[in-house]
Amino acid sequence: MKTAIIALLTAMLILALYLLICERRKRKSIERENKSINQMLSQYAARCIDCEKELDNLKSDYSKHLDMAEEIKALHNKSRLLKHDMKNHLLVLMSYINEGKTDTAKEYISGIINKLNKVYSYIYVGNSLMNYIINDKLSAAYENGIDVKAEIENLSFDYMESIDFSALLGNILDNAITGAEHSSGKFIGVRIYRSKGFDVINIRNSIDNSVLDTNPELKTTKAGEGHGFGIAQIRNITEKYSGMLDIYEQDGCFVINAVYPC
Repeated sequence: MKTAIIALLTAMLILALYLLICERRKRKSIERENKSINQMLSQYAARCIDCEKELDNLKSDYSKHLDMAEEIKALHNKSRLLKHDMKNHLLVLMSYINEGKTDTAKEYISGIINKLNKVYSYIYVGNSLMNYIINDKLSAAYENGIDVKAEIENLSFDYMESIDFSALLGNILDNAITGAEHSSGKFIGVRIYRSKGFDVINIRNSIDNSVLDTNPELKTTKAGEGHGFGIAQIRNITEKYSGMLDIYEQDGCFVINAVYPC
């Protein structure tokens, strides 16, 4: 009888141990499954975030394309009006010449030339984002009486994220426009070109007094007259893409020269 009880207890103990081992194995299996599911969920969430960012970028690009199309349409309408006006101007000039009013004709021609000088010419390169930024900023500068000289090559800057390129070029141009507005020269020079395996963004603006002497840290002034707009962001983006940023003054101009390996 005693032997039977011992055998029964032993069997129960073995069964309990077996059940415990099975439970632990099952728990580990569930933990592995949960870990795998969590990893999949994390990857899915990351993909969702990437998709949302890409969608936002696509929406932004689409909006910019629409704005650019509107700008081109407006410029086209201006050109049509200018062509129509030119016909009338020629008729008026012919009238003055026939009447012998040479001085009046000269004054009239000067007025036409001044009017033509105020018409902004749309800049087009293959990079649609650059098209938008350049024309948006420079047309605003032109309307504020700032003389603009631009030499821009058709570069893609495809190694940069759109949001970085937009912030980079937009901030540099904003700085230049603000500086030129507060100078007597009111001039902006824009050069974007490729040289020896590097993409170069060189933007300068006229100044009356040294900015680096009075504001060496390039902090934004309360009145907004400094060149501090987004300088930290410009530096961060330049560092992100292993570029070089040089800020200096030359020939009465404040210059930002940014170079990136392409």
